[in-house]
Amino acid sequence: MARIQAIIGLIKDCNVEKLENIELMEEAIEKAGKLMDLTLLETVSHKFSPSGLTAVALLAESHIAVHTYPEDNSIFVEVMSCGRGDAKKVLELMENMLDGKAEIVLDKIIGGE
Repeated sequence: MARIQAIIGLIKDCNVEKLENIELMEEAIEKAGKLMDLTLLETVSHKFSPSGLTAVALLAESHIAVHTYPEDNSIFVEVMSCGRGDAKKVLELMENMLDGKAEIVLDKIIGGE
């Protein structure tokens, strides 16, 4: 089995306007994929009413997904990757872009080298 890193993070105290900006969220997950040297296949997003959004970057090496909760000033970030980069970099990038504070909920390596 290939080596897969699974990261789930919660970023709190985010800038609400940024959490509601669907273009910024798509840009963030696309930047995150490039940061990890992953291959972006497609980005899909959906804005909910009255607030919140979900965006997913489909990667050749798996995916990056974000789910925003503006009412709580927070966002969940999920990264699954069989790339060699450390997926925690995605949380750091998003934490900086959203002016928040990241907490790693899950960091697991599945499979072998």
